[in-house]
Amino acid sequence: MSYVAVQYAEALLGLSSESNKVEEVLEDYKNFNAALDEEIYKFLNHPKISKKNKKEIINNTVENSLLKNFICVLIDNSRIDLLEDCFNEYIKIVNNQNKVMNVFAYTGKELSNEQMTQLVSNLGKKHNRKIELVNIVDVSIVGGIRIEYDGNILDETINNYLQGLKANLTK
Repeated sequence: MSYVAVQYAEALLGLSSESNKVEEVLEDYKNFNAALDEEIYKFLNHPKISKKNKKEIINNTVENSLLKNFICVLIDNSRIDLLEDCFNEYIKIVNNQNKVMNVFAYTGKELSNEQMTQLVSNLGKKHNRKIELVNIVDVSIVGGIRIEYDGNILDETINNYLQGLKANLTK
C-alpha cells in the first residue's frame, strides 16, 4: 500500500465522519468495488479517455455523493489507480476505530458454529477487540488450525509440527 492511498483514505474518513456517514460510505464503497470489473477498471485508467468522460460515468452510476466526489478527485488528480488501495486503507482505518480485527482461520475442514464462537470469544478477550472471523478450508491441512490476524500467524497445524520435526531430524 502506498502512503498516498492512506492519505486519501484518511481524507474520505474525515469527510464521512463529519456527516456521520462512515458506515454508509464503507458499504457503498464495498458495493462499488465489488461491481468494478477489469473492463471498467481499464476504462477508468485509460489515458486517452478524458477525465470529463470518466467523471460523467461516475456521476451517473455512483449515488453516494461523498463517494462520487472522492472518486472524481482521484480522477482529477490522476490517482484512479489507487482506488482499490484507498478502499483497503479505508477499511483498515474504520476497523481500527471500531476496534474490529479481521481473523482468518485455516483448517482442514470447516469449523463448527461452536468452535467459531469459542475462537471469536477467546480472541476477543485476548485482544480486547471485536473479531470478524473467516474460516478458510484448506484441504492440505491434515489437522489443527492456522490463525492469521494483524500480520501475525499462529500455526498450530499438524503440517507445521511435521515440518519442524523433519527439519530437526535432518540437521
